[in-house]
Amino acid sequence: MKLHLSPKVKLRPDGGRAILFSVNSTETDGEEVFRFLYPQQAIILALFDGTKKIGDIKKLVSFLFNLTDEGAAEQIEALLALPVNSNDVIGSCLQETDDANAHLIRPYDPGMFVVPADEIDMRDVRCKTPIRILILPTMQCATNCIYCYADTGGMQGRKQFGLDLFKRLLRELKECAIETVDFSGGDFFCRADAFKLLEATLNEGLYPTIPTKMPLTREVADRLVSMGLKTIQISIDAFTPDLIDKLMQLNGYGRKILDSIDYLGEAGIKVRTNTVLTPLNIHDVPALVAFLAERPFVFKINITCYGRSLYRHDDALFVGKDALQEFEENLNKIKTSYPQKIITFSGANPDYYAGSEKEKSKLYNERSLCTANRRGVVVLPDGQVTVCEELYFHPDFIIGDLNKNSLMEIWNSSKALELAYPSQESVPDGPCKNCPDYRQCHDYLGRCYREALKAYGYEKPHWPDPRCSRAPKGRSFVAC
Repeated sequence: MKLHLSPKVKLRPDGGRAILFSVNSTETDGEEVFRFLYPQQAIILALFDGTKKIGDIKKLVSFLFNLTDEGAAEQIEALLALPVNSNDVIGSCLQETDDANAHLIRPYDPGMFVVPADEIDMRDVRCKTPIRILILPTMQCATNCIYCYADTGGMQGRKQFGLDLFKRLLRELKECAIETVDFSGGDFFCRADAFKLLEATLNEGLYPTIPTKMPLTREVADRLVSMGLKTIQISIDAFTPDLIDKLMQLNGYGRKILDSIDYLGEAGIKVRTNTVLTPLNIHDVPALVAFLAERPFVFKINITCYGRSLYRHDDALFVGKDALQEFEENLNKIKTSYPQKIITFSGANPDYYAGSEKEKSKLYNERSLCTANRRGVVVLPDGQVTVCEELYFHPDFIIGDLNKNSLMEIWNSSKALELAYPSQESVPDGPCKNCPDYRQCHDYLGRCYREALKAYGYEKPHWPDPRCSRAPKGRSFVAC
């Protein structure tokens, strides 16, 4: 049996180490893959190129690292058992090679992962080169969603980046070994040159992941297929057309967006969907999920609860605990009927201020790593670069401008590095100023800037993550 790394993941040098990561985190079937690897681990993994049997790889490892056959086998076994997320290990990223998938194999030269012993560095959680890019081409929208979280007024007086800058950025992404371009906004199709952006992306051999609420015609669906688009996200929040109209504050919209889903599927595009749960649509969403699950071309259905936003918040849109419990029971019944479908629900929003200090401390220490300015960046519609989508034009988090500098110049800019490795001495006030755990908190898992702003206000970017046990109570993130 000959094995190779799945084409859904990529192995890349990263300074004094290597990285194994998902090529397309948005449209993956499961959790995103990410793992820093020692150079010798990457060298071994590169040997799984689809041309060698496991016995041949063991012999090579034995020769390369001066190990016994038994020692080489142990090294390989230990490597393949390393976790890459909460559910998967490196071994699950390997596939058996056959004629059907041989053309998808990514060949890696093991020599590209060789690092002098004194240059190996596994301590830094920040990638030397970004592996993710999120681009907001516009802040214009086709709808006026009642739950909108976007800074829709932030682009006032600013000029959108042009096609030339975009094409230059695409070339820079390829140099970083990025293969997927994630879009957000605003609505991609609200840009007059949307199809030129899409064409440029595909012509560079990069794959675009596009979310939209724009009603699309059969002709547009056919055009997207002819250009090479394979998947798209439709954001839809109800099954009843009149209710969709109410949520979008746009008459006649609901029927059009429901039809768009079928047009895309009939044209040959696979569809994933995203739904925001509020008290207004919670009883209608199960019917929407059943409708979507019946369609063979809908491959992923995602549902999230309405959450606090910085720019346009309404406490009345929080979903209550009892209603949420009933919804989950109904959703689980639908999941049972459609076991072949990927139907995900993020669950209730966490109450950051609940529980004892000990309980809060435990949860905070087990939080997910903040990837902002560590694995990727966000490009705003005017070409400025920030670290997180929901921070938009907040000046404290703008790390550069593509109109003036390259992506890598911005990634290594003084502002980017100051945010990545913050100084406690620069904190003007608040709970973080004299916190004894400041370094530990910021150097590894990180502080969520977005949640800090939501909890304590736009003018307090230096305040703590509200999940911290030492953080004071701020604005609520759940229904009262």
